[in-house]
Amino acid sequence: MWKTNWSVCLGIVGLGLVVWAGPQLQVDPQVYDFGSVYEGYLVEASFTLTNVGDEPLTFSRQPGTSCGCTSAPLPKLELAPGESMQLVAYFDSTGFGGRDIHKYVYVYTSDPRKPAVTLLIQGHVVRSALHEEGAPRLYRSFRVLIDLRTPQEYEQVHLLGAINLAPEEVEGWLSQLPPWTQVVVYDATGTQAGQLASELHRRGFRGVQAIAGGLAGWWRALGDHYLVWQPGAEHVPPPGAPAEPTDDYLFIDPQDVAETYLVVLDLRPPEEFAQGHLPGSVNLEPSQLAQWAASLPPISPGGRLYIWCIDGDGTVACQAAQWLWANGYPFARCVVGGLGQWQARYQNTLLIPSPAD
Repeated sequence: MWKTNWSVCLGIVGLGLVVWAGPQLQVDPQVYDFGSVYEGYLVEASFTLTNVGDEPLTFSRQPGTSCGCTSAPLPKLELAPGESMQLVAYFDSTGFGGRDIHKYVYVYTSDPRKPAVTLLIQGHVVRSALHEEGAPRLYRSFRVLIDLRTPQEYEQVHLLGAINLAPEEVEGWLSQLPPWTQVVVYDATGTQAGQLASELHRRGFRGVQAIAGGLAGWWRALGDHYLVWQPGAEHVPPPGAPAEPTDDYLFIDPQDVAETYLVVLDLRPPEEFAQGHLPGSVNLEPSQLAQWAASLPPISPGGRLYIWCIDGDGTVACQAAQWLWANGYPFARCVVGGLGQWQARYQNTLLIPSPAD
């Protein structure tokens, strides 16, 4: 009798081994709670996938998600026994302000016990204030202004936020940026800038345009709006007569630039700014904000001056944008989550280091 019972026990154990053999998925955690984030924040939800079975675990396809605002790419589609990997799911909170979130990621495997596993991303998205925006808004609207005149002419007067480059430097400088970057070049009259825009188009830089008429054309259309003058300089029309544009698609009207004018304030310490920043950004200490705002040139009638504030995590930048909003700049914005959120979405795209001394 004892032998018979022992045989039965061995049979049960053997049966158990058969049942638990093969690939087996273990997920930690199965629910990712991100707490509360501000609207515009990109949530990174990390799940550890482990094959605790004794045969390779395969994923029949990339994970599915419950909405287009979520993505969850797998780095590979097979795990050896005992092997783990991270599944990072991204939830874009843009447009979800004021809502409790429940988004799902569906994982499909060769585990016979769990061929389909549902992962949950949950939390609350805080509704953003009027001065708070996610990084995509700045990314889509960002524009670089390049002044092609001599450093002496640039120092005398230039457009707010413009950088000064010699024409022969522009192509090499632009090679640091994606070729579709919106770039507006200008000179004194529009002739040289138009020729450069045409040449850059031929070389693959499709986002480049020249200001029609150059700085002279700007003055004729808008006067000294958005012009930064050397202290003590007389505000007089720039020399030269605006040239007539030839290829319309290569030129942009000064009024179109002024209608949605953009400048970026980078409020990080100078050493962090030097490591990489959006081109044309103004780097200043938060304590200098009021003085800087008081020195701004006049805004064109009917135009909008978008002052984008950015820092490392959004804290100081959003305080600065709120101050600007309350002090007469209703189109001041801050990047929610700061440069960290920019890099989470776009890595180092459009970020350039300061030139070495």
